[in-house]
Amino acid sequence: MKKTTTLTKLFIAGIALSTSLFLSDQAQAETPDQNKAAAEKLISESSQKLTQLKAVKLKSVEQKTEAADQLSYIGMKIQKTQTAIKQLQDIQTIGSVTESATAKTTDALTLDFASVTAPKEETNDPLDEKKERLAELNQQQKELQTEIRELTEEQSDLADQEKQLSKKIEQAKQQQAEQSKQTDTRSAVIAAAKTHLGKPYVYGAAGPDAFDCSGLVQVAFASIGHALGRTTVDQETAGTTIAVSEAQAGDLVFWGSHGGTYHVGISTGDGSYIHAPVPGDVVQIATVASYSPDFAVRVL
Repeated sequence: MKKTTTLTKLFIAGIALSTSLFLSDQAQAETPDQNKAAAEKLISESSQKLTQLKAVKLKSVEQKTEAADQLSYIGMKIQKTQTAIKQLQDIQTIGSVTESATAKTTDALTLDFASVTAPKEETNDPLDEKKERLAELNQQQKELQTEIRELTEEQSDLADQEKQLSKKIEQAKQQQAEQSKQTDTRSAVIAAAKTHLGKPYVYGAAGPDAFDCSGLVQVAFASIGHALGRTTVDQETAGTTIAVSEAQAGDLVFWGSHGGTYHVGISTGDGSYIHAPVPGDVVQIATVASYSPDFAVRVL
């Protein structure tokens, strides 16, 4: 049983380590697709671990029940053996009194016939045998008590791990739902901006028929109920500054230095962005490679 308990503890430790690694992978994910994949992996594999954990827990309960039944049986055997030992001891006491009363006669007869009496064969003492058996039963009882104690501790560990895994799965599902909602929001910004593709650039315009760069951004975000400032400088303070290489769909990309930006676009997350470029041009999709921004800002 100790071997089984050790294996179970190793299994529990493996689950804790696996869960930790999954969460670490998820924390390191950078893009929405990576976050989604990490969450799905965590949910799927943690659910499998949870199923295995429940199976181990059930097995542990069965083992404890079996050990408890054995302990009860050993307890009854100990009582019977103790009773048998007492009876043998009582018989020996009575026998000692009888032998004492006839000692003189027995001694005389022993002396008279000592030369012709056959050697007495050694026989096992029933009392000694019962005492040995009692010692064995007591040892078995101690081992079963230790086993039950270890199984109780093991089940407590299993219950804690089951609770932790269930919590991790629930957190991953909540995060997955939030990521899905965030992805939908980002996609909505891009979709709103795309409805204005081909409309002319006009300085100071914010739709509906013409736009400048910050006007396009403001209108696209307003479509999802997110208010942004009107100028590029206002908009660059609307979120957290990140590298252009980290820009996801819905992030803003800027040209110029902080506090002195002169152009802004909306990243599509694939190395491109939507923007209203310059007078005489129209709202369009361009690539980072063709006109590279200086930094990006995560608003959502």
